[in-house]
Amino acid sequence: MNDQSKPLMVLVGMGPGMGLSLVHRFAKEGYRIALMARRLAAVKTFTDRLRKEGIETWGFGVDASDPESLAAAFRSIYGSLGEPEVLIYNASIFREALPSQLDPADLDAEFRGMVGGFLAAAQAVIPSMKANAKGSILLTGGGSALTPFASGASLSIGKAGQRSLCFSLAKELGPCGIHVGTVTICGMIAPGTAFDPDRIADEFWRLHKQAPSDFETEIVLRG
Repeated sequence: MNDQSKPLMVLVGMGPGMGLSLVHRFAKEGYRIALMARRLAAVKTFTDRLRKEGIETWGFGVDASDPESLAAAFRSIYGSLGEPEVLIYNASIFREALPSQLDPADLDAEFRGMVGGFLAAAQAVIPSMKANAKGSILLTGGGSALTPFASGASLSIGKAGQRSLCFSLAKELGPCGIHVGTVTICGMIAPGTAFDPDRIADEFWRLHKQAPSDFETEIVLRG
């Protein structure tokens, strides 16, 4: 089934925690869902499960650090599913390494996946959102963008880069009716805590539903 009268949300960086909560929150509101993750087998597992729940879901194997991989997936989405109303960039990479021990090549690769991928995904949806004068580009941000920690230096740098790009895009695209925002999570995501993924997903939905006069660029969640 592919009812294009229903809006479409694209989630880059599908996983069993925050990803599933985001899917369920937007599906509850009648959205079709396109999922992207690095491993196609994992994407298929998620889509099979979600379809059994009655959620209209399609999956794409994507390397977020490769702009052409993202572009190809978005071409498929536009060709078969239509124009996304919501893009959520949920991809991040954690490597435990102190900055003095971090290989610059690893930092470069992880920065491409977190920041370059966010940029490429946003650029894929901006033209149609501009044409429609609406849409949301939302980011799963991290507290390390605000308070870096030494053992996760590359993650801290990547999250800071994502946040900076988010704010820049918000300034550019807000006047076009496109809401760009981040939910910055200052803690470990876990059910039953202050950082319960279902609660966080509610904040994404709240951002998406804000009127242009009320656009917030950042919601910071603290314990």
